[in-house]
Amino acid sequence: MNRPQGLKTPGLGWLRSPRRLVILLVLGLAAYFLLPAWAAPPASNYDALRLYTEALFEVSQKYVWPKNEEDMIYGSLRGMMNSLDPDSSFLTAKEYQSYLHGVERAPAEAGMDLVVKDGLLTAVSVIDGGPAAKDGLKPDDHIIKIDGQMVRNLTTQEAGRRFQGAPGTKFKLQVIRNGEVKPLDFTITLGPLGENTVVSKYLDNVAYVRIRYFNDETPVGLAAVLNNIKQHKPAVRGIILDLRNNARGSMEEAVRSASLFLGKQQVVIAKGRSPKTEQSYSGKERDQVFKTLPPIVVLVDQGTARAAEIMAAALRDQARATLLGAKSLGLCGLTKAFPLEDGSALVMTVAQCYSPKGVKIPGKGLEPEVTGQKPTAEKALKKAPAPEKAAPVVSPEQDPWVLQAKDLLISGKPKPVAPKEPTT
Repeated sequence: MNRPQGLKTPGLGWLRSPRRLVILLVLGLAAYFLLPAWAAPPASNYDALRLYTEALFEVSQKYVWPKNEEDMIYGSLRGMMNSLDPDSSFLTAKEYQSYLHGVERAPAEAGMDLVVKDGLLTAVSVIDGGPAAKDGLKPDDHIIKIDGQMVRNLTTQEAGRRFQGAPGTKFKLQVIRNGEVKPLDFTITLGPLGENTVVSKYLDNVAYVRIRYFNDETPVGLAAVLNNIKQHKPAVRGIILDLRNNARGSMEEAVRSASLFLGKQQVVIAKGRSPKTEQSYSGKERDQVFKTLPPIVVLVDQGTARAAEIMAAALRDQARATLLGAKSLGLCGLTKAFPLEDGSALVMTVAQCYSPKGVKIPGKGLEPEVTGQKPTAEKALKKAPAPEKAAPVVSPEQDPWVLQAKDLLISGKPKPVAPKEPTT
């Protein structure tokens, strides 16, 4: 191979730094073990490490602008972790310390949950009543520019942190929206999401419960709502649990929330690469609100993920709840942090979620038993606002899927469910 004069090939002297060597070793081994099953592996782990070292040397010596070694290594780590799944990420030493001590809730945020989808930063859910929703963003919008800068190499976690800060902070976004010919421009103003993650109302003799998003306070709010429903006279014909456009929340929050319906029954199974790592998570008997559960219809869509998917799957398996709507996203798992020598860390998914009946959720999603009705073309055209304007808030009384769920409950098709003993 011909090389320009004055440039040397990488040698061991270039790897004198122990920290640099350790990080490169991690990268090389990761490149080896993360290859897809169908790909031909390198001849050895050393070959994978040598390939990465050579590429790093070429960039450090020949790229038109000088680059800091740490920036290049950290950038490649971010890219590697970003290629795994939306919940895996690389953390700098400072970010890892925040992760260990628990990140305090930001005073304001945009109120959207982001993933990298088909190479584009995508809002999989936009929390209703949140700043982004009020300013016109919709689920499945693809963000291509932030404050005039093209979006490149942002991990899901970095993007989430980018849209947190002081109330009143503004961001200019350019967005690609399905069905629109040209990109759309928005200005998003950060603000609070509101105190209540759970809202409810009665639709005649049917209870409607909406979980806007999950956090540590959701089980408490949900318990209050369910106890109110339990005391309602006359008894409700059923519960509509709305988990649409809800892609936030941990496995723990899902288990605590589902426990209010299911008591001590199994909620989710976490399976890692080794059968020995399988873990089962169940609720607590003291949390159970109803002795006999009313019939339940759970609303799901492509924005239903993480805690919402775990809860929907558990209610379907353990309480014979009917899922209505559209296929869910298929994103939930158990993550763990692995610290590196320089204080940084890799956060990665170590286990996938399975429903109590053993149905895999990640990558597959939940298929509803009843497909949500689509509005007629005439109604859709009549109600559609200008693309840059916020969509009008649809009340449950006017929501076609809610009305469809209400009709299903009144028809008596889903039956009440008495509690059962957990299987061992």
